[in-house]
Amino acid sequence: MFLRTTLQSIVSHRYLIKNFMIKDLKTRYAGSAIGFLWSVIHPLSTLAVYSLVYSWMLNMRVGLEFGTDNFTIWLFAGLLPWIFFAETISRSTSIVFDNANLIKKTVFPSEVLPVSLLFSNLVNFLIGFFILICGIFITGGHISIASFLSIFIYIIPLMLMTLGFSWLCSSLNVFFRDLGQIISVVLNIIFYASAIIYPLNVIPQQARGWFFWNPLIHVIQGIRLSLFKGEIIGDLELIYLYCFAIVLFMLGQFIFQKTKKGFVDVI
Repeated sequence: MFLRTTLQSIVSHRYLIKNFMIKDLKTRYAGSAIGFLWSVIHPLSTLAVYSLVYSWMLNMRVGLEFGTDNFTIWLFAGLLPWIFFAETISRSTSIVFDNANLIKKTVFPSEVLPVSLLFSNLVNFLIGFFILICGIFITGGHISIASFLSIFIYIIPLMLMTLGFSWLCSSLNVFFRDLGQIISVVLNIIFYASAIIYPLNVIPQQARGWFFWNPLIHVIQGIRLSLFKGEIIGDLELIYLYCFAIVLFMLGQFIFQKTKKGFVDVI
């Protein structure tokens, strides 16, 4: 029942979602001298810092068994989905309070707020992905059409679980104000547990079973496999990724719909 209500709300308010998305993209860099270019500078600066520390200072390398020996490009392929995931969730946590005036004064479909934020960050993700593709070709690599299309196998569950997590965090944070601080800690842990800055083969064999349960690992490794080797992750990993994403999506929208009636009384 709640799932149908949520999906109907998203479809019927698609123009509202579009307007909020455009508004977010415009106001994010409002008053800035270079404006939208910051959406390019931010991921590149993050990449430069991590590449400097891990590639130059710590001398981390990836071998050709990963499909590329260019650590910077390999690192960027893992950072992009992480930045999309982490930024969407971090900003969604406070999105109900940020739009309290709308929620208080009108019959407003508040479930569309995390959706508009998701698509706003998806635009930045696609910009970063375009830069990544250019970087692969500039450094002498190539990508087949099949490899490029297989990326969507991982973007779909990434979007589902990001949106589900965003609904969950945005609704619960209304009633538990410490949740925003907890999410910052949790995201920091997830970052280092997602094999973004190190290859999976450096994880001790006895510990790898625990890493399987982190769905972001399968997204990141899947994108890297598609881009650099033209391969897809194992069936078991793919099934788990989709099951986790769908369950989190459904749980998030259920909790949001159950709690949204109490937003006005709290905010």
